[in-house]
Amino acid sequence: MIQLNSLENTPIIVQVGNFIRDHYSYLIISTVALGIIVGKIHPAIMRGLTSYMLYLIAIMIWAMSVTIRFSDLSLTFKKGRLIMCGLFTNFVVLPLLCYLLAISIMSRYPVYAAGFILMGTVPCAGMNVVWTSLLKGDVALALLLGALTMVLGIITIPLLTGILAGVYVSVDILGMLNILVLVLIGPITLGMITRNILEKRGGAKASNYLPAFQPIAAVTAMILMFIMVAVNIPTIPISEDILVVLIVPPIILFPVAFGGIHLFCNKTLKCAWKQTVAIVYSSGMKHLPLAMGVAFVSLGLQAALPIAVAAVFQTLNASLFYKIYQKGSCEMLLDASGRP
Repeated sequence: MIQLNSLENTPIIVQVGNFIRDHYSYLIISTVALGIIVGKIHPAIMRGLTSYMLYLIAIMIWAMSVTIRFSDLSLTFKKGRLIMCGLFTNFVVLPLLCYLLAISIMSRYPVYAAGFILMGTVPCAGMNVVWTSLLKGDVALALLLGALTMVLGIITIPLLTGILAGVYVSVDILGMLNILVLVLIGPITLGMITRNILEKRGGAKASNYLPAFQPIAAVTAMILMFIMVAVNIPTIPISEDILVVLIVPPIILFPVAFGGIHLFCNKTLKCAWKQTVAIVYSSGMKHLPLAMGVAFVSLGLQAALPIAVAAVFQTLNASLFYKIYQKGSCEMLLDASGRP
């Protein structure tokens, strides 16, 4: 059995965490490319991995939740303006953007359009916490937005999809609640319990153990992305018309969403940099595994194709903005230190 004190003498944990944080965008892009290749070669094997996705999501959220205290979340509940901003961008801005792109570009393929709109209605992804943490943003705010959007998603998925797509998506409410307990509420609670145990057993040295959990969350997120891409991308029918219909909307969507939300938070609401990062990633990063699951059940396999394609561009866009935010963070640190 590994003793807590052994972590103190394992600097490799910190090194791994720093490496992932500094190179995460390249690691994600490599993961997407590998997923496409392996999915083409071994599609049957990759499909067999989908049953493990919920467990991987739960592990990812648990690992990130270890770094959060109960007091952190209670303080976040007082940030009403920030919470309302995050909910507004999640359930108004993104669904409307997806709707406008769908009716403009995908109208000749109604099933694809419905799937793309459905993608805009789902909650934010657990990966929002990973990106926010790697950028040293407001992780507590990102976690809270993830929890709130997941709970509200039980209502918003069928309601918003029915209004915007004209197709009522039947959602198993009890099944959604089970998923919520499995991939969000349960892991967050367990993560906080783990943090409490670490602090009780390690005292002031508890902070030495926390670097072990960030790499777990980041690597799990990459595994999830690999499975999602490998399973869905190989099923896309190859034709020039369909490729344009599937590729153009996400190419437009994510830069507009990330950039627009950033400007709204930073320039209009005058949010702090850490809070802006949390809201941007908690709005622009959609829970695409959940979206594909609902699409499979309610709209059919074809409706999941635009979501699978969007997964690639969401990741690439998140990586691009990660580099932009990372550069901005370094510049702020230089300014704060008084160096030119």
